[in-house]
Amino acid sequence: MLGCQDFCGYYEWTFHFFREQFGEAALQALWASAIGLDAQKHYLALGADHGLRGLYDAWKHTGEEEQCDWTFTLDEKSQVLRWDMRKCPSKGFLLDNDLGADEDYCDHCIGWESSMLSALGLKMIRHEHNHSGQCWGEMSPAGDSPPQLELPVDIRRDPRWNTGYIERFSDHVKLPVLGQPGGTNDWVAALRAIVTGKPRVVALGRGPSLASLPASVHPNSRLLVTASAYAAGESWWVTPDLILVNSPPDDHLLSALSRRFQLEPPAKRPTLAYAFLPSVEPVPFESFGLPRPIPILPALIRMGLYTHVPNGPYPTTGVFLALLAAAVAPDNVQIHLAGIDGYAHPSGHIYAHAPPTSDSSWPACHSPDADTAALARLSAHLGPRLHLHT
Repeated sequence: MLGCQDFCGYYEWTFHFFREQFGEAALQALWASAIGLDAQKHYLALGADHGLRGLYDAWKHTGEEEQCDWTFTLDEKSQVLRWDMRKCPSKGFLLDNDLGADEDYCDHCIGWESSMLSALGLKMIRHEHNHSGQCWGEMSPAGDSPPQLELPVDIRRDPRWNTGYIERFSDHVKLPVLGQPGGTNDWVAALRAIVTGKPRVVALGRGPSLASLPASVHPNSRLLVTASAYAAGESWWVTPDLILVNSPPDDHLLSALSRRFQLEPPAKRPTLAYAFLPSVEPVPFESFGLPRPIPILPALIRMGLYTHVPNGPYPTTGVFLALLAAAVAPDNVQIHLAGIDGYAHPSGHIYAHAPPTSDSSWPACHSPDADTAALARLSAHLGPRLHLHT
């Protein structure tokens, strides 16, 4: 028999299957109908009979059964029901078991809750989640717009809230991911906007093959680099458009990255991106004076360029950068890669700007096979648009 959290891996895989095979609309319908109006109809019954008080009692019971580390608050005067989740057992199961099949597991909660609440004449006034197991939300009657509750248990006071990447909802609608009015509410579209407008995208690792990149590709190109190169003070013909933070980053890298990033004029600061792999400990980027990076896995998963292998090796940062370029560049754009040498350049150098070394061992979290397989997928995806400079 499956326990109350064991099913979460199957749940997530099903979401990915629906999204991949039938599209986003079909997945939304699955959440709304099969879960919100069927599997969770006990919430409907209690809400219909007792309103917000019935939902409060139902969720309190669910929390005890599922061992949720959360607080539910019912303010009957304001007619607001709120939760503050300190550690989600569902997302926590995925993180603890290094599972990451779908591009956005956390969206399923508001996906089913919205339909259930609407059927009861209620709404989710506001909701946020950080993809690290912390979230909060407030519900009220559909015609009301009460102010936020001020509570000492507000999860945003918890240091864990500073990790992950935030998605926000208002009245069941996902808000622009970068906080810009009228902007996109899709992380993949946000990344695509960064690399559009030029005929070439150049993605650079730190390997010796950097020297083989012809200067002729410099003009009219979007430049993507790794955080380790940027933090080490390396320079290019233009300020990078995007910096991919290494997984996992250490405090030294984050501090050096922050120092250089803060020296850039605000209008010219590169966009930061990060894999947010489930196996990597959450990183409090804002504690280092850095903005939360944009997640790259939604783009890689959606384009079929990456499948997460639980407890297995994952691509090096340079290869992740190459995959990102392939996933988000427009179809008429040429992709140039250099400095991605897999610790095996004939020169004996691992990095272009470092002395040669006899130690070319791979970090435990990476492997030659993982990089080779990723580059093969990239090559098949791009075809003649790929230019690999070695």
